[in-house]
Amino acid sequence: MNSDRAAIIGTDPISASIALALRGQKTPITLVGYDARRPVAGLAKARGIFDEVRRKPGAACRGAHLVIVSEPLARIEETFAAISADLEPGALVTDTVRLKAPVMRWAEELLPPRVSFVGGHPVPNPAVVGLEPLESLDDASAELLKGGLYCFTPSPRASSAAVEACSWLAHTVGADPFFLDVTEHDGLQAGVEGLPDLISIALLRATVDTPGWEEMRKFAGSSFAAATEGVDEGSNQHLSLLLNRENIARRLDALMEELRYLRIVLNEADESVLAEISSEAAQSRKRWMAKRREGMWAEDREAGTRDVPGAGEQMRRMLLGDLGSRRRGARDESREA
Repeated sequence: MNSDRAAIIGTDPISASIALALRGQKTPITLVGYDARRPVAGLAKARGIFDEVRRKPGAACRGAHLVIVSEPLARIEETFAAISADLEPGALVTDTVRLKAPVMRWAEELLPPRVSFVGGHPVPNPAVVGLEPLESLDDASAELLKGGLYCFTPSPRASSAAVEACSWLAHTVGADPFFLDVTEHDGLQAGVEGLPDLISIALLRATVDTPGWEEMRKFAGSSFAAATEGVDEGSNQHLSLLLNRENIARRLDALMEELRYLRIVLNEADESVLAEISSEAAQSRKRWMAKRREGMWAEDREAGTRDVPGAGEQMRRMLLGDLGSRRRGARDESREA
């Protein structure tokens, strides 16, 4: 078995960027990729992202002590089931999905106890990527995650060595490791992804194909397009909304309170209050955009990562199998005792 291997299941700009950053390390790692879209996997190999590609996800995982699952949320459960039997004892398995609670649950149910699972969510530095979505391998780069955050939500059975290896992985791609509770993570996501998606859906339902739409659509321009661009039919968006429904519902309650208040202001025709509210909202957005341009979390970096484990040679050895093998032996001896 060659332990100097990492497997990446699913090819997208984030996973490809992680692979390119790993490739830049002094100690060589064989990168094995899998993607159900064979032309995409072939293109990744041709561009030097992967050393090898496999036709089945389980085959890609054999011999790998780092497995990164970078599939869409709708395919994570079936992917865990497909790779479970082929995972190496002591391997670190992680993912890149933006919603963590369901992924953590599927990992607990489907992955074997011989591996450590740590939920992962790489967040590129907004000062680097801007607001445009990352859509193709052309957007991948070893520099993509530099200055970003790499969020981790360890499972209860993840070993301390696996948690340390996550810190190593974050530093390897140039990001700050950021460990947080899965409930907190998904609660934060609800406000900046789930709620905007729901608002886009509601706005379309309240306007398109309603009485007057035939004339209304003639005036619909950039504002309407920007407010509704979050709706994506092919992304299984409804699944993310459903699986994070409790957190989104709380954010929705707060939004409805704001809308009710704005309706009162409009009904009272209070121009001064409405002008003040509009100005405050504009200033809030301006501050947010300024933070994005400078990296947004630069001033919070020290506080946000003060409890993160340090990176070092032990982490690298665990990632490549050595430390994992020793811990495996120790666990076996404790069971026998």
